[in-house]
Amino acid sequence: MRGVGGGEHADRLLAAARSYWGESPSGDRCVVAEAYDDDLRVVVRTLLIAKAICGMVSARLVVLASPEWLPLAEAFGAAPDGRPEVPPAALVTSRADRAVHREVPVVLVHGTGTLKAYALFPDQGPCSLQEELPARIGAFFERHVWPQRHAIRPSAERVAWRAKSGYQIRTETERRQLRHYGCNRLGIDADRPTIAVFGHTPARDEELFGTAAEFAAADDSANWLFLDPVPVGRNPWIRHVTGALSPNVLWSVADVAVTFGDSDLPAFGIPVIQAGWSEGGACGATHVPRAPADLRSLLREAIARHAKGESILGPEQRERARLWLWLRACGADVPSQLLPHWEHGDDYARTFTVNLRHAERDGDPLYAAVARMWERREPLLTRFDFHDPAGLATTLTPSRSMR
Repeated sequence: MRGVGGGEHADRLLAAARSYWGESPSGDRCVVAEAYDDDLRVVVRTLLIAKAICGMVSARLVVLASPEWLPLAEAFGAAPDGRPEVPPAALVTSRADRAVHREVPVVLVHGTGTLKAYALFPDQGPCSLQEELPARIGAFFERHVWPQRHAIRPSAERVAWRAKSGYQIRTETERRQLRHYGCNRLGIDADRPTIAVFGHTPARDEELFGTAAEFAAADDSANWLFLDPVPVGRNPWIRHVTGALSPNVLWSVADVAVTFGDSDLPAFGIPVIQAGWSEGGACGATHVPRAPADLRSLLREAIARHAKGESILGPEQRERARLWLWLRACGADVPSQLLPHWEHGDDYARTFTVNLRHAERDGDPLYAAVARMWERREPLLTRFDFHDPAGLATTLTPSRSMR
């Protein structure tokens, strides 16, 4: 098993799982867990969430897995046949196709942190993650996070302070100085707005990426930095830059970013036009074009506002960005004595084996979080009970000054 180490480590992990976690609820229903990931950390998260759901709905655990993970799946009580005989009560996976319409609940496991997962419950008929998940997360954000922004704000500031570790500019004066240095290094005009375009996935984001490239080729009123390959031609205002630029230089130079996925940049004062899909796209932190005409309009507005010394990023957007960053990094990251933190890395398997032997499942936040998500049909696992605002306010750590 990759990520476990030699035979002795694998044997200990399997023995701990089999001895303490090998029971399998009986019943006519089943929960399907897909374990095709290369990373042990993702696989065990998938198995434990699936087992928690099995316990709630009295269902068998069925695991569809790469051959190397089958011993671990069976040690956790998976049915040996490996194929569901009836439509599953839920699918737990880390690799769901976002565009596929689903008729059963889907739990999408994520990496980093301790335990993160999104969920889609097609209670109103078949739907896909791509169509429904951002809207449902956005609705959760509007209902439970934004109204509590004053209580959450100190925690959100701490999370932002941690997240900006790669960006060490403290003042606007430092940013302006580094901006001029970066523009000189790139050979672009520091008096023009600079728009950075990055993060597109070929084929999936081709239409809006092509729109951005065409707009850049025809517009010399701004500098354009493409982190992804793009034909530069004879346009001196377009640059194809790579990872050679440090975050300090790149984000000091950029006045606007066009991204094709989630971005934390609005939390740090850089407006983002999000031209691709992300789970948090409906939380209000970014400008989201739905069509090429929308993207062109937003780019024109961003350039025009910059010429007036203004920005398309408003104070509310910046706060929403910090709250969304907090939700991903804290509010939707469930601590558990069973699962080690992602950053254990090479030591993950040994630590997980110890936890399986000695941590008790009774009262573990993993089970409470999965139960809240399942019973309330919420779109993500949560560390806190957001239905109890008073409890949330008392649970959050009081503000401390950030160095």
